[in-house]
Amino acid sequence: MGTVRGMEIKGTTTLLTGATGGIGSAIARRLAAEGSTLILTDLDQASLDTLAGSLPGEGHVGIAADLSSRKVCDTLVAQAEELGGPVDILINNAGTERTAVFHELDPDALDKILKVNLRAPMLLTRAAIPGMLERGRGHVVLMASTAGLAGPACLEPYAAGKAGLVRFAESLRGTYRNAPLGFSAVCPGFTKGGGMFTRMRAKGNKPSPLLGSTTVDDVAATVSRAITEDLPLVVSNSQPVRPLTLLTTATPRLAARAMELSGANRFFRADAANRFD
Repeated sequence: MGTVRGMEIKGTTTLLTGATGGIGSAIARRLAAEGSTLILTDLDQASLDTLAGSLPGEGHVGIAADLSSRKVCDTLVAQAEELGGPVDILINNAGTERTAVFHELDPDALDKILKVNLRAPMLLTRAAIPGMLERGRGHVVLMASTAGLAGPACLEPYAAGKAGLVRFAESLRGTYRNAPLGFSAVCPGFTKGGGMFTRMRAKGNKPSPLLGSTTVDDVAATVSRAITEDLPLVVSNSQPVRPLTLLTTATPRLAARAMELSGANRFFRADAANRFD
């Protein structure tokens, strides 16, 4: 990707969305330990303040922000830079999901999923790029998912949004090929310690071991590596998923069969049948 060969995290300022969840807080701890100053965003200010105060280093701050709002997305980067300084690293981690049989999904829920999971990262990235270009360095991480590489049943808006992030990162790398910027898509699998995996397991819905898993700390380490090595696409999962993603392009029928045999579709159908707010 042009002259970019990765970015040293020490001495940077990072804007991290979805900061107080399991994955977000693990990323915050990892990057703070590596010497970055964190500007944290999520919905609840008190939780952000608690997280900021618990991180190693100084200068960490929190900004309550609802990323389903276009107005909030349009102003967040400027607000973050006014409060915490120029943003060197943007990690688009905030996300939401809902398992459901698609035609039964509330259109408002569909709209929110796409706003938070896809539109917000695109708007925040658009706002962050000019400053990064002016300063001559920057890295953007798009937190996607293995669901964006091979879409499972009953997660259509979520899978579509995460697939969009993968292609968004790919397109950005082409657009800014000769600029001193990096763009990475990070795709966690079922994540222990946070996210939908933890929620579903709490309700007794357990996925097949064939699907593999990861942990919030492993995801955080993967994010760090994506930044320092300028990785285009990286998966965090205990089982290989690249063969399945290749199947989705080369032999879609076989890929669909593999999704059934792996137990992935069965897992999400079960959650959709027992979904809750």
